[in-house]
Amino acid sequence: MYNIHIVLNNVPGSLAALGKLLGANGIGLEGGGVFSTPLSGQAHFLVEDGEKTGKVLRDAGFDVRSVSSPLIRKLPQQRPGELGEIAEAIAQSGVNIIVQYSDHDNRLILVTDDNIRAGEATRKWEIPSE
Repeated sequence: MYNIHIVLNNVPGSLAALGKLLGANGIGLEGGGVFSTPLSGQAHFLVEDGEKTGKVLRDAGFDVRSVSSPLIRKLPQQRPGELGEIAEAIAQSGVNIIVQYSDHDNRLILVTDDNIRAGEATRKWEIPSE
């Protein structure tokens, strides 16, 4: 899985154009969101094929800032405060969380400035291999 970061114009229809383009190219979104400022929309989405998604969007003139492998973890979701615990573990390892969102399988998607150290710090939340 890949996190793709796209900067959208903050005008009506920008997200629609992105979604229609991806759909027309058989690309599904597995999670993510758009966070707007007065000047732009910062979009982060989880996709299966980062290379294809980036190419499709760039070829259509979208401002693709990065395609990266996120750190994916699963919180038990048994009590309040679990996000704080995993964020604290990452912070204590000296790593900064750049982006955090959830995917359609209720997994935590994290883009950090050091996924190796963040991965080590969050081993107890690691998703077992199937």
